[in-house]
Amino acid sequence: MNIQNANLLEASSRVAFAALVHDLGKFAERAEMAVAKAEIDQRKKDYCPKGSSKYTHAHAAYSALALQALKGMLPDFQSGDMFPFDTSNETLIAAAAGHHEPKTSLQRIVAIADRLASGFERSNFTEYERLQEGDAPNGVGLHRARQWPMLETIYPDQQNLKEPKQRFPLKALAPETLFPGGWNPGTPDEAKAEYRELWDAFISKLETLSHRNRLPLWLDHFDSLFLTFTHAIPSATVSRENGRFTKIPTDVSLYDHSKAVAALAVALWRYHLENGTVEEVFSKSKWNHWDEHDVAEFLLIQGDFSGIQAFIFDSAESTSKAAKRLRGRSFMVSLLTELAALKVLETLELPSTSQIINAAGRFLIVAPNRETVQQKLEGVRRELDEWFLQQTFGQSGIALVTTEASRQDFHKERFAALMDRLFVDAQRRKRQRFGLCGETPPAPIFEAVDYPNGPCVVDGHKPGEILAEGKYRCRLCNDQITAGDQLVKQNLLLIGYTVPQELPALEASYFGYRVAFAREEKGGDWLRVWDFALPEADGKTPLWNGYARRAINAHVPRNESGELLDFETIAKTAIVPDESGNPRGVAALGILKGDVDNLGAIFRKGLEHPTFARMAGLSRQVNAFFAIWLPWWCSKEFPNTYTVFAGGDDFFLIGPWLEQIHLAREICKALRLYGGKNPKVHLSAGLVMTKPDLPVPALDSLAEEALQHAKNHADKTKNAITCWNRTVSWQVFEEMMQAEEELTTLTALLAEEKVEMSSGYLYSLLDLCDRAESPRPEDQLWRSWFVYRTWRFVVDRLPEEKREPYYKDEFVAKIGKRLLCRSGDYKIALFTHLYQRREA
Repeated sequence: MNIQNANLLEASSRVAFAALVHDLGKFAERAEMAVAKAEIDQRKKDYCPKGSSKYTHAHAAYSALALQALKGMLPDFQSGDMFPFDTSNETLIAAAAGHHEPKTSLQRIVAIADRLASGFERSNFTEYERLQEGDAPNGVGLHRARQWPMLETIYPDQQNLKEPKQRFPLKALAPETLFPGGWNPGTPDEAKAEYRELWDAFISKLETLSHRNRLPLWLDHFDSLFLTFTHAIPSATVSRENGRFTKIPTDVSLYDHSKAVAALAVALWRYHLENGTVEEVFSKSKWNHWDEHDVAEFLLIQGDFSGIQAFIFDSAESTSKAAKRLRGRSFMVSLLTELAALKVLETLELPSTSQIINAAGRFLIVAPNRETVQQKLEGVRRELDEWFLQQTFGQSGIALVTTEASRQDFHKERFAALMDRLFVDAQRRKRQRFGLCGETPPAPIFEAVDYPNGPCVVDGHKPGEILAEGKYRCRLCNDQITAGDQLVKQNLLLIGYTVPQELPALEASYFGYRVAFAREEKGGDWLRVWDFALPEADGKTPLWNGYARRAINAHVPRNESGELLDFETIAKTAIVPDESGNPRGVAALGILKGDVDNLGAIFRKGLEHPTFARMAGLSRQVNAFFAIWLPWWCSKEFPNTYTVFAGGDDFFLIGPWLEQIHLAREICKALRLYGGKNPKVHLSAGLVMTKPDLPVPALDSLAEEALQHAKNHADKTKNAITCWNRTVSWQVFEEMMQAEEELTTLTALLAEEKVEMSSGYLYSLLDLCDRAESPRPEDQLWRSWFVYRTWRFVVDRLPEEKREPYYKDEFVAKIGKRLLCRSGDYKIALFTHLYQRREA
């Protein structure tokens, strides 16, 4: 077919799907999909290489069998315009299953993409092929092997590949199944039953997949479905040879490997299709030298949302509805990033699977490195720049960065260098925003701004356009408020060029797209339908509701009527009754901000053998902790916490001050478990206590300042938290929380003796904290002051026979020891205790 007459998006979607399911047979084989022996024997002859005595890589045959069995649930791949498939010899099945014994150009493209995703060169791939899949250590076998947690093996011993202690459970994607745990391989029958249960669930959901007659839209849904049920299936099992582990990527999931293969295969095919060299380069005689092809065939496109803080927190309006606006603004960062990625994909006629990463305002797309692609990208770049200049006056933007790559750049030995180039290119682009220093800088649009209705009442910058509640808002701020309102009512985002009038929708156009909200899909020629519903409360229900999923929603506190709680109401929930029913505590907010330490170094240097699939998998796993688990955990255990944003590697949370202290502890502990207790995986956080009427930008400023103190802790070793203006390691923070629990217990014990541990005494301990860490000689008498005040204000009021035991066992052994060991850090325990006891 003439390329000018081809529907490149449809054709690319066919190639993408074939590559995405090329290893579907691993899932089907391990689930022991029912198939006649004659059928499997025939498929082995068609698609499996012949070893010395038998056919190997049986999963390729199972890929063919699985696709044949699922034919009625898939789009039609055999009639009409099937380019580049040829119904005579290049069906979907042949394109997907032939990657180990390729006979056509398209099969060879998938085969090369398969090898590049895993970082193979020809020599080590030949070695890999020679090993029999399934020879897992300790006789575990193909069915019982489980995926290694990648974060547990960050910065491994460079001499030996150590087997991690944790494994991911073989379960569908859900908040609780994200975490690795202790590993018991069980019996072979039990392991097979787990696979069969997962396979049956996958098939039952596939049957209901919508938009089968619109391949690009259907493929986006299938991508999410495939992720849900294959995120914890190892793409390969560990093999042994001569008693040692071979370095096969057992920490890469079937999903992450397959998604990387799909993105690379489409870019490789499109590069040579548009170059007219598909049959020449991938001929039978030439393709065996696939790793020697050092032409930059790939273009890696990074999108980076800059000015996120300004976009979310810039506000001139009062705080009466700050919670709803904050939620809408945070959501819109994720939405704009998704829509910018969609704009790139649509302009380049690439399927959704070419978008390999999308998290926290960043995305990565794999495209063919053609001059026409660069030209089209420049048009997208101008459109994005113009939109952000008009809508944010240049405070925010999405920069598009391109990095060229050859096949050799994806080899294990060179991929780290490619990641460094990606990082450097992104940093350089951040300093070249909007092309203001380029040959064709944007027009000075600020001179043409008119304010007939005055400035927007929300942000105070842009012209007011929409009259709402007697005041004028700009269109963007009005949409942010609309989004904040609809996010708690709806569960679907509908993306198109137009929207029906009956649907609640954003009024502005976003890069040419219109966005509507709905509980269920309604009429419209939609480009995308995204499910953004929060996980089910049980934490175990698979994250699948029939549509492509985007983790761009967050937990928000609501009352019994479903209405959003404002900050003042949230702050008041910190006041609770004491034993006598009297209200105690302080009505204040806790602002918690944090992120993973050294994540850039982890991505660029942390993996012993970085590969494209590993990079994608690591990004997805880190993002899932914050974008999936954290909002769910807040809804379950900390319902009054407002997740302003959570994704990528960072979070910003607002809630009752005491709840935020406990939540900080939980996040630290959970990340440690999520990272397989790897000491190299940790975070820093800043926690501040404020009144609810503080302006929103001030909330962010205070939290950011606290976070930076934590990042600078102990010569920038990080792994710390700033709380009550004290920066301490997480270990010390946990000790101080235990110390606060000691104070609470002691207070209750004294109350039973009709003795009060007064606030005056506790405030005197704060003074002793300062003296204990003071360099002045006279302050070293703090121990004497401690003895005097303890006896004078507390112990003397006890019955005589109990004074000495209480003094030694409670005050000296606990409070005195804390003061001696931690001095000023003990303020964290004291302030936390004092503010809970204060009369409301």
